[in-house]
Amino acid sequence: TRTTDIEGSLPEPEKFLELMAQDKKANSGVLTFILTRGIGKAFVTSNVSEDDLISFLKEHIPPQ
Repeated sequence: TRTTDIEGSLPEPEKFLELMAQDKKANSGVLTFILTRGIGKAFVTSNVSEDDLISFLKEHIPPQ
C-alpha cells in the first residue's frame, strides 16, 4: 500500500505506470482502480487520467 514498503530501487513514475498497466485488472492497458471516498464508500473506476497518475506517483515515489 506504500511505495516505501517496496524493497530496492523504484522505477521512474512513467515506467511505474507502464508496469501497473500489466496488472490483471488492466483492460487493454487501461487501469482499473478501487478507490474510496471514506469508510464503506468504495467504488471502481477506470476514469483516472495518465497525467493525474504521473503527478501522484511523482509526489509519492521518493527520489532515488
